[in-house]
Amino acid sequence: MVSVRGGKVNRTNEYNGTVTRGRPPYRLAFCPRLEAERALGDPAWLRARFSPAELSELMALPERRRLDRTAGRLAAKRALAAHFLGEYGWNAEPAELAVFNDDAGRPRLALPKDAPAPEPSFSISHCAQGGAAAVASPGRRVGVDIETILSRPAEVIAFVASPGELPAGPSDPEGQARLWTGKEATLKMLGLGLDADARAVRPEAGGVALTGAPAKAWAALGSPRVRLDYDGADGARIAVAYTGD
Repeated sequence: MVSVRGGKVNRTNEYNGTVTRGRPPYRLAFCPRLEAERALGDPAWLRARFSPAELSELMALPERRRLDRTAGRLAAKRALAAHFLGEYGWNAEPAELAVFNDDAGRPRLALPKDAPAPEPSFSISHCAQGGAAAVASPGRRVGVDIETILSRPAEVIAFVASPGELPAGPSDPEGQARLWTGKEATLKMLGLGLDADARAVRPEAGGVALTGAPAKAWAALGSPRVRLDYDGADGARIAVAYTGD
């Protein structure tokens, strides 16, 4: 298992040790694709960590989507468990943290009726390298995105970047991944997706500049300060957008 913590990559083999705390405003966890593959080959292990309803949805997915879902959900359960333990002293079992998608595809948490804490803002993403999840501290919002670091055609990058933002084309896959993840993480934090114009999100030093629909969504939240952090794991770039300092 590889987990991301405060900009460094940490390795551990124990399930309970893979929960990570990022910088104070959020907790961040990463589940490698290989671990998700191993998990899917161990039904008993899965049953101990997924609720029956989650397992039913998981097994109904095509193989590729099932693998992505497993990596993302395992990362989410770890980050959520760290959040509840650190903020509320609740040592939640993974299967108690049941994660589903709402009608818009956003992840939602179904907590037990006697849970001693409310649902936090959290976000999940996955790519070929695995799944990532971030959970915000109380009173904050968070969005996460993970993308493989690889060269993308200029026309693909132009889908999210305005002319002044374009990195140095195919020769700069790291710059492309950073730009893409920063924008998508911000849109997810705002409750939007890539159906919104990513060119209206401009990552800047110390924050993010917003126009159009993202600016309206930000104003509806009370115009909080928006920050971006970046991390990496296993050939992927991770961006976390969050409110507050």
